[in-house]
Amino acid sequence: TRLERFRARPIAAAALEAAGANDAVDCVRITRLEGSDVGALSDVLLSLGSTCCTVEDADLGTDAEREVYAGDAKVWHSCDVTAMFAPETDIDAVMSDAMDILCAKIEYEKETIPGDDWVNVVLDSFAPTKVAEGLWIVPAWTEQTEDEREGCLNVVLEPGLAFGTGEHPTTRLCLSWLRDNADAFKSGAVLDFGTGSGVLAIGALLMGAKRACGVDMEAQSVDAAKRNAALNGVEANRFSLFLADGSEGGGALPPGRDAGEEKFDAVVANILVGPVLSLAPLFAQYCAPGGRVCLSGVLTTQTPDVLAAYEPFFEDMTVREENGWAVVDGTRLRN
Repeated sequence: TRLERFRARPIAAAALEAAGANDAVDCVRITRLEGSDVGALSDVLLSLGSTCCTVEDADLGTDAEREVYAGDAKVWHSCDVTAMFAPETDIDAVMSDAMDILCAKIEYEKETIPGDDWVNVVLDSFAPTKVAEGLWIVPAWTEQTEDEREGCLNVVLEPGLAFGTGEHPTTRLCLSWLRDNADAFKSGAVLDFGTGSGVLAIGALLMGAKRACGVDMEAQSVDAAKRNAALNGVEANRFSLFLADGSEGGGALPPGRDAGEEKFDAVVANILVGPVLSLAPLFAQYCAPGGRVCLSGVLTTQTPDVLAAYEPFFEDMTVREENGWAVVDGTRLRN
């Protein structure tokens, strides 16, 4: 499994690369496609010249919306697909070839979006996100932040493939937890396991942590976290990144597990419930006595399992919920 979570495959980088400010973009939109057909269709369209294919839950924003984790061979039951092509592409010919290759009839709509309009559509799709009062996640290209009052914290991100842009409740829950518990790690160290965009580690550093380590199993996430740290003025020597998944032989992990090594004042992990459960002993090794742990990527129905896995190592366990998702936190036992 991957540590990232996709609601849709973000399109900003590929789209802006494909279309200059003065170029139009031709789009094909296919709605309510069976999820089992998405992979084959996307591969065919890309092979026929599409510069970018995006996939989104057709039930996004409804009660039928569901979370899908990248890398676990699942997609939404019903999907909306948008494929982008260079200007003046013969879309009907491309779709005819696609139907011949797939031996299927595909209903689609065509649209040409002027370059300036398309750039604005892409940029506007990533608006500043209010995490909590005085706490925002701001896209890198936003010239004016939403909240510039004294004491307000704006975490600047370049939205991309790595999970953690503030859209999902688990990101908001974890960032809010960091802000509410900043005294636990001020002038100390934070471990962000499954760092994704780096938003939690960066947020902790902006809140006063002296240093942070980010761990992710995806090289793309490590690169994204490095870029986002620079956008926030975080010095490279304060934020170390490791490509690993926490398993035996799964990549080099940061120091801090063994006796005599400096422990972390807080360990945060916004990943999947499976790794959250299996990595409990590892997180306990990293967390200093009296240190804090913050765990998410967890549904409210899964919190009993998480509490059971962590209670041998942590005390004062609490649960906070938002829209069916939860953050579980506790304090490392001192003996």
